[in-house]
Amino acid sequence: MQRKVDSIAESIKKIPRKFSKERKRQTSPRIKGRHLKASCCSLGWRSIDPEAAARLHPADEKRVIRALEVYEETGKTITQHNLETKAVPPRYRPVWIGLDYQDRAALYRRIDLRVENMLSNGLLDEIRALLALGVSPKTTAMQAIGYKEFFGYLSGACSLDEAAALCKQRSRNYAKRQLTWFRRNPDMHWLRMTGTEDFSEVLSAARQNIPFSAL
Repeated sequence: MQRKVDSIAESIKKIPRKFSKERKRQTSPRIKGRHLKASCCSLGWRSIDPEAAARLHPADEKRVIRALEVYEETGKTITQHNLETKAVPPRYRPVWIGLDYQDRAALYRRIDLRVENMLSNGLLDEIRALLALGVSPKTTAMQAIGYKEFFGYLSGACSLDEAAALCKQRSRNYAKRQLTWFRRNPDMHWLRMTGTEDFSEVLSAARQNIPFSAL
């Protein structure tokens, strides 16, 4: 998610979507799974883009496949593509606003409450419906936090309390990683909340950091 936020703010250009979809149907199946290593060798990837070959671990299938797709679609290495996109001047003047809590325990309580609300609002039925439609638990969407933690409960491998506790823990860990990522941004305006504020109070505090009329 953090990389997507950076990409939007910096307006990084992408491979043309229409062209990408047309080639993706042909490219992805051919270089996935057991064909991945052979594809790297046949393309001479290490000699074509040694920087990416050294940076990306062969087990990082998604990024390796992405690099191969970029090369096959554009004739440019992923390293060259990234350098060119970073050289494009930003189209936007972003205002970075980060929400944090003075007491980390307040953040964790809200995360725990969110998981409980998800369960109360039918999360398990939603997962069951997706599985019944034939959606594989191994798909990227089903591996998201909030889904995968409950597969064990639905298969009888653990209790609902255990699954919910795991979901809460992973959500707290993810929130911590997000905060660490965004703290590297010197342009971030941090709002330190107590956890008792309502939406209007948070919005009012955020507007004070916006130097133009955007709301």
